[in-house]
Amino acid sequence: MKKNFYFFPCISLIIGLNAQSIQLERLDSGVQESFRGLSVINRKVAWVSGTGGTVLRTVDGGKSWQSISVPEMDKTDFRDIEGFDAYTAIVMGIGKPARFFKTADGGKTWDLIYYDDREGVFFDGLSFWNKKRGIAFSDPVGGHHLVIRTEDGGYTWQDVPLKNIPEKLDPEFGFAASGTGIPVAGSNTVWLGMGGAKSRVFKSEDGGLHWAVAETPLVHGGQSTGIYSLCFKDKKIGIAVGGDYTDQFIQNTMVYTWDGGLTWHLPETQTHQYRECVVHYRGSIFFAVGPSGIDRTKDNGKNWTSQNRDVNDLTSMAFAKGSPTGFIVGKGGQIFKIKVKY
Repeated sequence: MKKNFYFFPCISLIIGLNAQSIQLERLDSGVQESFRGLSVINRKVAWVSGTGGTVLRTVDGGKSWQSISVPEMDKTDFRDIEGFDAYTAIVMGIGKPARFFKTADGGKTWDLIYYDDREGVFFDGLSFWNKKRGIAFSDPVGGHHLVIRTEDGGYTWQDVPLKNIPEKLDPEFGFAASGTGIPVAGSNTVWLGMGGAKSRVFKSEDGGLHWAVAETPLVHGGQSTGIYSLCFKDKKIGIAVGGDYTDQFIQNTMVYTWDGGLTWHLPETQTHQYRECVVHYRGSIFFAVGPSGIDRTKDNGKNWTSQNRDVNDLTSMAFAKGSPTGFIVGKGGQIFKIKVKY
């Protein structure tokens, strides 16, 4: 397959979210596809995935983007991507049939590592504790939640026994808004964000083999309401965001926990806007993004402020570990480089 390299100069547009603290630099991806999958390895390396079977990679901090899309998958929507280093990544194709592909050579070749054509299958996200151990979840199949695990870097997957997963509500499902509804921590802890009749968070402390569940006060009750993204900065402090993509200014789109997900609370102040991704920056600071812009909390989710209305149709955000630099992606081929200054 022909590889395309985009060496367009960065568009010299600096968008001030807070003129003294945050800068956004619009980059040129070279495509117009909608992005939802984002994995930032370090300041130089990041992976992006989206509609039309699109996969992009940068190894120079976003100055140029290489098209390394999976061959013959132009009708596939890759909603999540898990990068491990500059050469290795797994990309998640969501819908029937669901397909996961893996590359170990920077996208020169891709191996099909998971195929699922069961009725109702629709994967919402995947995460890895390390290069070997990973987990993914789908919308319900056959009236039951579907969670799969791997112990060999994604080459083989096993269903978690149904008896170990809480019974699904009617309706109940996940959302593949940014692939971030399944965060992991430590060596065995993982959470799942759900929506529908209730906005619930599932939690496992044994690598996804057994699960407990807790309700949250995040908006719920409809076919498109619930948790779209979860983020934990450690095993105790976490935030869930979401809402309703059909009503983007609905109330109560954010909740937080300080006890590992046992109890969840509405913030004292929030923006009441639909959000598709929440990410931890450092300390007590988290960001959330969605169609109407970017929000920030500086106290672990207790209070939120809107940071920007000038950018829109954002879907996912991630920082390089230990760095003030990260990326934001969105619809229409949007990629921004973000730098936080405090």
